[in-house]
Amino acid sequence: MNKRVVLGAVVSVLIVSGVASGVVLYKEHQNSNASAAANTPNAPAYATILPSGKTIGQLGGWTLVSPSYAAPVYAYADKISGIGVTVSEQQLPDSFKADPSGQLQKMATAYNATDQLQTGSTRVYIGTSVNGPQSVIFIKNNLLILIKSEKAIDNKSWLHYVAALS
Repeated sequence: MNKRVVLGAVVSVLIVSGVASGVVLYKEHQNSNASAAANTPNAPAYATILPSGKTIGQLGGWTLVSPSYAAPVYAYADKISGIGVTVSEQQLPDSFKADPSGQLQKMATAYNATDQLQTGSTRVYIGTSVNGPQSVIFIKNNLLILIKSEKAIDNKSWLHYVAALS
């Protein structure tokens, strides 16, 4: 009987410890989300661009979206004309440096982003899936940028958004 009481007490302590640990982990998770929104620990180590007039904190912070073994790619969420988009940015890959336009065109073709638009010196490739979401690919400020939208966005809004990135 004594062994059951002791075992029950040990199990109770473990459960309470587990709950307490869960609360601590949850609070740490909340704190790390707040820090990411403030662009502190999860910030890219390279220069990035954002829409004019917005801070990364206003956009919810950076999220590392690449696997640990690959070159870092960071993303943030935004809206264009009320439609949700995810904007990912990475340093221009070495494989693009000799022929950025040609490599960008190859990548755009692989994404079925065959519609082309131009804003200033930036060539923008857009692909639209049959269900409506779009993929937009371009190079700006030595960054390879890919934007995914939840549904179709008109070309004028795309061009305005891309032009506003600085």
